[in-house]
Amino acid sequence: MSVKARGDFYYWRIIATGASFTLFGVGGVILGFIIFPLVGLLSRDREQAVLRCRGLVARSFRMFVGFMQNTGVLTWEVEGREHLEQAGILVVANHPTLIDIVFIIAMIPNASCIVKPSLYRNIFTRGPVSRAAYVASDEPESLIEDCVQTLDTGSSLVIFPEGTRSVQGMPLKFRRGAAHVQRRSGCPVVLVRIRSNPPTLAKHEKWYQIPATRPHFTLVVEKDQAALVKVPYDGTAPDSRMITRRWREYFAKEVMA
Repeated sequence: MSVKARGDFYYWRIIATGASFTLFGVGGVILGFIIFPLVGLLSRDREQAVLRCRGLVARSFRMFVGFMQNTGVLTWEVEGREHLEQAGILVVANHPTLIDIVFIIAMIPNASCIVKPSLYRNIFTRGPVSRAAYVASDEPESLIEDCVQTLDTGSSLVIFPEGTRSVQGMPLKFRRGAAHVQRRSGCPVVLVRIRSNPPTLAKHEKWYQIPATRPHFTLVVEKDQAALVKVPYDGTAPDSRMITRRWREYFAKEVMA
């Protein structure tokens, strides 16, 4: 990026972006080591504590997004937010940026998600992810069952079928895990299309490698009408392959357009 191409308070946005991630880390420590332990002590059981912690995570993420918007790091909008209000939904989304999960969970008071095992070891994130009982991906044998059990409790579950952030300009590669979860649980599915214009916080990018202009995030939320038709799950692969292919084609068409 040339110096002339930089605009829209470029250097201020670098500072504000750094401040945002510092706030995220400090907030994670405060929540994990101070707030959430107190929530556990004041809750009648683990189930209530988890529900309260997830609600606090959602509120914290809303504050975090608000901070980024108010400091000029980004702008954002969402269409169809009402579809996220139903309990026990499977939220399937594409994954173009580092903060996709922040936007989604900020809109759902009782949501779980699949997290990398490293987040359970990171001092900044292990408190929130453990207290909110997010699903760890370190045990593939039980991962699907853990996800189904989460949905059975009435919690919503966010899954990125790509498993990691997508690479701009490359075809989307979806894994079948999310489809297996949907087939086994029979839960409603909500699709969330995420786009950043211009792209930012993509895979292999450092936090300070910001675009020349302020990025605008657009989230479009829609019900997956095909998933509303419940078909008995028999464990066969073709069903999951068909669902995965349909989702991949949907996101490839809508997001990459």
